[in-house]
Amino acid sequence: MNKIIIIFALIFVLCLQSTSSKAQCCTYNLTMHDSYGDGWNGATLEVLINSLSIGIFSAINTGSTVAIPVCNGDILELIYSAGDYENENSYELQDSSWNIVFQDGNTPDTGSVFSTIGNCNTPLLPGIHPCNAIPIDTIQCISVDNTGYPGSAYTPNCSWFAGGDIWYSLQVPASGNLSLETIGGSINDTGIAAWAGSTCDNLSIIGCDDDAGNGYLSFLALYDLTPGQNIYIQAWKWGGGGGAFEICITDLGAVVLDSSDLPIVMINTLGQTIVPETKVNCLMDIKYNGPNTMTYVSDSSNVYSGNIGIEIRGNTSATYPQRPYNIETRDSIGENNNVEILGMPPENDWVLLSNYNDRSLMRNLLAFNLFGKMGNYSVRAQLCEVLIDSSYKGIYVIGEKIRRDANRVAIAKLTGADTIGDELTGGYILQQNYWDANNSFQSNYSPIDHPGLDVHFVYEYPKPDTIQPQQKAYIASYIDSLETALYSTNFADFNEGYRKYLDVPSFIDYFLVNELSRNADGFKKSVFFHKDKFSNGGKLKAGPVWDFDWSFKNQNYCFFNDLQGAGWAHHINDCNVDNNSTGWYIRLLQDTTFQNELRCTYEQYRQNMLNTSTIFSYIDSIGTIAQNAQARHFQKWPLLGNTGPDWELEPIPATYNAELDTLKSWINKRLLWLDANIPGLCIATGVTESSLSGSVNCYPNPTSSYIIIDYSLPSDMNVSVSLYNYLGSEVLSTPPIMQSAGQHSQKLETKALSNGIYILKFETGEDVISRKIIIQKY
Repeated sequence: MNKIIIIFALIFVLCLQSTSSKAQCCTYNLTMHDSYGDGWNGATLEVLINSLSIGIFSAINTGSTVAIPVCNGDILELIYSAGDYENENSYELQDSSWNIVFQDGNTPDTGSVFSTIGNCNTPLLPGIHPCNAIPIDTIQCISVDNTGYPGSAYTPNCSWFAGGDIWYSLQVPASGNLSLETIGGSINDTGIAAWAGSTCDNLSIIGCDDDAGNGYLSFLALYDLTPGQNIYIQAWKWGGGGGAFEICITDLGAVVLDSSDLPIVMINTLGQTIVPETKVNCLMDIKYNGPNTMTYVSDSSNVYSGNIGIEIRGNTSATYPQRPYNIETRDSIGENNNVEILGMPPENDWVLLSNYNDRSLMRNLLAFNLFGKMGNYSVRAQLCEVLIDSSYKGIYVIGEKIRRDANRVAIAKLTGADTIGDELTGGYILQQNYWDANNSFQSNYSPIDHPGLDVHFVYEYPKPDTIQPQQKAYIASYIDSLETALYSTNFADFNEGYRKYLDVPSFIDYFLVNELSRNADGFKKSVFFHKDKFSNGGKLKAGPVWDFDWSFKNQNYCFFNDLQGAGWAHHINDCNVDNNSTGWYIRLLQDTTFQNELRCTYEQYRQNMLNTSTIFSYIDSIGTIAQNAQARHFQKWPLLGNTGPDWELEPIPATYNAELDTLKSWINKRLLWLDANIPGLCIATGVTESSLSGSVNCYPNPTSSYIIIDYSLPSDMNVSVSLYNYLGSEVLSTPPIMQSAGQHSQKLETKALSNGIYILKFETGEDVISRKIIIQKY
C-alpha cells in the first residue's frame, strides 16, 4: 500500500512540475505481451516521467496493460531489462488517441530504448482501436474507409497484416451466430478478424479470415457466441494501405432440427468441453428409421444410446468451425463397447468427419465407395445430422475409423509378445502424416526426384506407445528392403525387384482413386499402408484411402489450379509441401510392366465403377438423400458461394444442386485427361510394337465422329490401319494399300462407335505403331 501511495505522490509532483500549471494531461497506455502465456520471465519495463520512475512493470500471463498519466511537455522514457525467453516478449506504447508511439519485440532491445515528449492533442480517429471502436449492427452493410489509419497493436493470425486496421464493435444477437463479410470497393483484397475479451484492451482472437469471400475478399462465420456479448471486428487491406470497401454483418439465426431423412446423432457433453487428444466421457444417442422414412428428434434411440469417449480429431480440419470428432463407444464403466452402428460391423472406434471444406457433402463418400468397388477394404460411412447439447452442428459423415479389425483392415493382431519369427512379420499399419521423433521412423532414402527430402512413417498399429523395439526394427527394416529393391538397377525384376515386397494391385487402386480426385493430400498426408504377417502374404499394401475434402476441385495451389483437369497429384513433392511424399510412384512408373498393368486396370474400371454414368448416378443418389438436410446445413454453415478454408478457384457455386453439377463437370474433365495420359498400353491383339520410320499423328483426340491420321513414309510401303477396343477386338480397319514415300493422310469414321478408349494400329507390313484414341460424344 505504501508503494502505491508513493507512486501516486510522484505522479502528483510530476504534474506540478509540468511546463504549465494548466497543461493538458491525458493517459497513455503501455501494453505488454507474452506469446507463450506464462508472463515475462524476469524481464521488466521501467517508465520514467521527467526523469523520475513511476513504476517497473512486467507482462502477467498472456499480457498486461498499464495506464500512464502524461501531460503535454512531459518527457517520457522507457527502460527495458531482459529476462528469460525473450523471444516471447513484446510491448507497445500508445498515446491518448490510441496511436502507437513506440513498440518493440519479440526479443526487445535493452537499456534506455525510447524517449518522447508528451502530447495530449493528437487527433482521435474513430475505430483506430478496439476501445474506440465504431458501433455496427446486423441491419445493413456499412461503408468503410481506412485511409490514414496507422494501425493498432493487435496482430491477427491470418492474411498479410501490415497495419491500417479499423475497428467496429457489435453486440452478439440472440442466435449467437454471425457472418462477417467484406464487399469490394477501391480495395478488393481484405482481411477480417473478430476479437473478444473482458475489456476492450484485453482481447483474444476468436476468428480470422483472408480470402474465403468473393475473389480476395473476406468471409468469416462465428457460431455459438454468448448472446449479448460485445465482440470487436478488425478489418484491413491485405498488405497494408487504405481505401474503401464495405462490411456486412449477418445474423445467421439458430437452426432448429425437428426431423431428418438422415440418421440423427445427438451428443450430450454433460457440461464438458470437447478437446483434442483427450477423450471426455459423454452420452450419445443415434436415431434412424431407415431410407425414405423420416426420423424425428423425439423418436426413440433405436440405433445407439449410451456412453462414449469423444475428442476433436484431425490437423487442419480441427480448426474448422464444424469440428470433426473421434468417438469411442463405451459401456457403463468406461470400457470399450463393440457395437453395430447403422449397419456397420461391430467395433468401438468411429469418426464424425466434418463437411466444412466440402460443399458437395460427399467427396469422402465417393472416394471410399470407389476404392471399395475395386475390391479393397474401404471405410464404411454415411451422412448424418448432428446435435451437440441440442445445438445444431450440420451434416457429418459418420463412419469407421481406420484400425486393425477382422471387418476393417484385416491383418493379424500383433501383441507385445510377438517379437520373433512369423508373428513378428505382421500386422502393421503405417501412415504418412505429421510426425515427431517419438511416433515415427525415418526412411533411409529420399524420393528419387527430390534428393535430400526426408520421408517419415508414423506408427498407426501398433500405436507408438505400445509397439515393441523389435517390431519397430522389423517394420523399418522391411521398408528399407522395399526401397532398396525399388531404387536398385534391377527394380523391375519380378523376383528380386520391388514386387517382392510391394502389393502391386493395391498400389494401382490407391493411385487411381487419388489421381482421379487429384487429391492434394493423397500422396503426402493421410496416406495409409498396411502389412500382414509373412504366412498371410506379407507384402506391403496401399490403403485404405482417406481424407478427400481437398480433392475433386480446382485449388489455387501449384498444379492443382488447372481448370481442364490436368496434372499429376503424385508429383506433390514439386510443390511447397507440409509433409514429404515417398515419391514411390515416380519410380514405379519407370517400370513399363507397372505402366501396362496400370493402364489395363484403368481401362477395365472405366467400363464400370469409373464410368461417368456410374459415378454420376452415385452422386445423384447421395444428393437426393441430402437434399432436405442440406438447406439446414448451409444455413448453419453459409458456405455456398464462398470458398471456405480451401483456396478454390472461382466461380464458386451458389446452390447445392449447382455444386453437384460442378463436381460432375470436374470429374468428366479429369477422366478425359486421364484417358489420354494414363501411361502404358493394354493390348490383347497379339501384335508386337516396334519402331516405325516416319511419324504418325492422329487428331482430333478425343473425337466424337472421325479421326484424321497424318503420316510420313520414308519409302514405298504397304499401309493398313485398324482400331481395337479395350478388349482387343478389332472394330474398324482399312485394307492394305501400297503407298509411295512422302506425306499421306487417311480419315476413319467413328460415328458408329460407342464412347471409350481404343487403340489405333498403323502397320506397314514390317513395322507397327500404336496410338491411344478416345471417343467421347457430347
